[in-house]
Amino acid sequence: MKHPIRLPPLLLPTAVGLFSLAVTGWLWRHEQTSLDAKLRADFDFSVRHTVSRIEQRIATYEQMLRGARGLFDASDDVRPADFQRFVDALTGGAEFSGLQAVVFTRWQGDTAPVTYVAPDSPRNRRALGRDLFADLPRRTAMLQARDSGEIAITPRIALLMDQPATAPSFAIYLALYDRANGLDTPAERRAHLRGWVHIAFRLRDLMASLYGESTPGIAVSIYDDVAATPASLIFESPPEADADAPPRFSTIEYIGFPQHNWALHIRTTPAFEERHSRSPARVIAIAGGIGSLLLALFTWQLVTGRDRADARARAMTRELRESEERMRHMAQHDPLTQLPNRALFSDRLQAALALARRDRHGAALMFVDLDRFKSVNDRHGHAVGDQLLIAATTRMRDCLRESDTLARLGGDEFVVLLPHIEQPDDAERVASRIRSALAQPFALDGLRLEISASIGIGLFPEHGQDDIALMKSADDAMYRAKDIGRDRLVFAGRTP
Repeated sequence: MKHPIRLPPLLLPTAVGLFSLAVTGWLWRHEQTSLDAKLRADFDFSVRHTVSRIEQRIATYEQMLRGARGLFDASDDVRPADFQRFVDALTGGAEFSGLQAVVFTRWQGDTAPVTYVAPDSPRNRRALGRDLFADLPRRTAMLQARDSGEIAITPRIALLMDQPATAPSFAIYLALYDRANGLDTPAERRAHLRGWVHIAFRLRDLMASLYGESTPGIAVSIYDDVAATPASLIFESPPEADADAPPRFSTIEYIGFPQHNWALHIRTTPAFEERHSRSPARVIAIAGGIGSLLLALFTWQLVTGRDRADARARAMTRELRESEERMRHMAQHDPLTQLPNRALFSDRLQAALALARRDRHGAALMFVDLDRFKSVNDRHGHAVGDQLLIAATTRMRDCLRESDTLARLGGDEFVVLLPHIEQPDDAERVASRIRSALAQPFALDGLRLEISASIGIGLFPEHGQDDIALMKSADDAMYRAKDIGRDRLVFAGRTP
């Protein structure tokens, strides 16, 4: 009589566990490849964002100088009070966009003393009467601006009000001319030269006005030359922990001026990958490992005790499903507001644009920045700041349709996706509702808190054919809204 073959009790559970681990490994590799692509896209977006923000700020300075030229073109008798009022109107009477001073210098044949300076402050008044033409770097830029009729920027200089020098600084010049019919050639411009207006700024202050606290995971070094040498270094991000670790991604971008270039060396730091520490790949690895262990345990129980198998199988399956759901939710949502995070929002944005492209309808993307949130956080503490973010999230949700998406990118920055709009007015109405909702006072812990919102809107397909271009357009529009006075709504590509 033949006896049935009996397999060792652990053989089948071990085989099942190994098979489950193999499947987990394949899924992990797939998600890791996807994560690498998302990290690269995130870095590329940060690079374009950094360069465009600096270029936009320099363009803002140029617009201010052209406005000042218009002031002098309109009158032969611009007085110090007129100049001060003009600059106050541009800056709101406060420190603006990282600049130190707006200066008028009158040409006196062979000298160019500082004539007017604004904003009026004891520090800025140190520059009055100083002959800028006697300084070679300034004189070179002044002559270039005179002969071209366009802006010219100095190499690194020390500001007259910063004696001794404290930080790398620059001046952007624009020449003023007497009202005349012919200003087409350098010779005609020299003959009718009246003086210059220029903006003086410290690069450190300009960068701080763009970003406030440094962007986690992205380090920037700026050189006042194509060659990166210690002598040409003009800005470097504050060091982070493990700053000596080799970057995962790095690149060099250039900002060109008529006279020279700035080289921006942009690289990632260890904090860059920590921002993605709750990635789907990690979730799959954890869930897959736990699932494989549970499945092997279940198989062992099935082999050694069928009477307990059914009940425990149902319980473990339910627990595993709930565990996977919790980890997936954690990987895709902001832990404070429970809104979608950058990774989930990026997926939804790409899907919405694909649908809009197929069905030939419009979509809109909004960047929403909470004005004055940082002052609330600094004054009342992070606990109150967190409550304010949660309350603001609730108000913004109430302004949206069920098909719309509200996400938090970090700090006080939110994004809104309207996946289907018929016309730009649809997006403007939603943005106006959000502004009105956030402008109402918040009552938290016995405090009355007031904030506002600066909103930038990008439309598909007008302002971007893909997710990265559309996010850049909306982000730039939001910062234009902040630059013109906050509590504003600005469409990409439109003059505010």
